[in-house]
Amino acid sequence: MKELTTEELKQVELDTLIAIRDFCNAKGIKYFLCGGTLLGAVRHKGFIPWDDDIDIGMLREDYERFISEFDSSGRYKLITHVNNKEFRHPFAKLVDSQTVLEEQLVRSTSGMGVFVDIFPFDGLGDTLEGAKSIVKKARHNYHYGNFCQYYYYPLTKGPKKFLKNILIAYGFISRKPYFDAIRRKGLKIPFKTSKYAGCPLGQYKEREILPREVFEDVVDVPFENETFSAPKGYEAYLTSLYKDYMQLPPEDKRVTHHSFKVYWKE
Repeated sequence: MKELTTEELKQVELDTLIAIRDFCNAKGIKYFLCGGTLLGAVRHKGFIPWDDDIDIGMLREDYERFISEFDSSGRYKLITHVNNKEFRHPFAKLVDSQTVLEEQLVRSTSGMGVFVDIFPFDGLGDTLEGAKSIVKKARHNYHYGNFCQYYYYPLTKGPKKFLKNILIAYGFISRKPYFDAIRRKGLKIPFKTSKYAGCPLGQYKEREILPREVFEDVVDVPFENETFSAPKGYEAYLTSLYKDYMQLPPEDKRVTHHSFKVYWKE
């Protein structure tokens, strides 16, 4: 198989994002750029030059609609822990089926190709302490369902946790109950009546907790000569995640953190 160049990878990701945007606009589903993708849109009007992925968010209600209504019979396939038991994340990926992705550090998921990550954003209740507790519990459940985690630190947590992660990773213990618990909590607390909201699965943990108003509405932002939605309160969101987000990191930090190779299907 022919390996994709970095530019080809980014173009496939952008095309996948466009497919999501067009589907959401047609269905009246709200989505928004998030994480490093939103940072790239605001600071670079496109990809962060040394980054090569795309993340989007949806409020829980929109996320559930997208999962149930998206048609995976064409080029783009929706992968979740429900329709693929090998999948080790409690959020969705939309995959370009004309590509194949091979992990270099962990076991590859069957059917995986170039993807866009789709994260649910939930109502987190009316108190900051309560919101922190929800995020902590979600991260705990994510940890136990995520095959990748046992590679690099569970031995420091003790042999029992290490063994449990091994059993989960190879299917002797199902990760589904852990991921289902995250979803149930997201469905339980209404976004519209919560004081706080955010993505409990985000890598920035408590910094992902913000006032609900940050995510209530969306605005258009440019990204790679296209236009996509961003949270109306994106400045508060980016400041919480990255502090002085317009400041470039030191040159030695301008590297991708992914460890995979992608190929065109033969």
